[in-house]
Amino acid sequence: MKFQDIKLEIKNLEKIGEGWRGSIFKGNFKGQILSFKVPSEPIHISPILKEGEILKIVNKAGIGGKLILQGEDFIAYKFIEGKELRHVINEQNAKKILSQILEQARTLDILKITKEEMHRLHANVLVNKDLKVYLIDFERAKKSEKPKNVTQFVQFLITGGTQYLGNFNKKEAINLMKEYKQNQSDENFLKIRKFFNL
Repeated sequence: MKFQDIKLEIKNLEKIGEGWRGSIFKGNFKGQILSFKVPSEPIHISPILKEGEILKIVNKAGIGGKLILQGEDFIAYKFIEGKELRHVINEQNAKKILSQILEQARTLDILKITKEEMHRLHANVLVNKDLKVYLIDFERAKKSEKPKNVTQFVQFLITGGTQYLGNFNKKEAINLMKEYKQNQSDENFLKIRKFFNL
């Protein structure tokens, strides 16, 4: 099944985003509002289908948009009603949002999957009206024996976290990140969580 094969069956189809590998469409397919990720060129089919395989894994842990369809040249997941992190986060809600991201980063580490975008979150996280967090865009994600989601997230906090969390000792944060990188234990993860009070 290719995207063109079902395109006429999708009601209210509209383009809602575009990346360098393809486009995101929104539409009603058989009673469900879905997001469709469609490659711009045949060369980009493989990474988009690989994203579908990653979503199957992370969905089991409640992470990412829920994969509904995987065709020959597209994937479709449940449409997420939310805004990009950069348009939502502020000093008042930062801890609630960031603690969820940190928890999901830890889960990805346990699943042995590196997302590769955890230090550039402003456009790769959607937040709904209840401040529930959804990680999106798993195109670059891959299985890894040494995943680095928590360490990349700490990098994100070190470079821009003070505007949300106030001042903190960046040197100590770097040391905790290095400890966790060496040994991704629950104990070292909890040290990070406690340090940032998330």
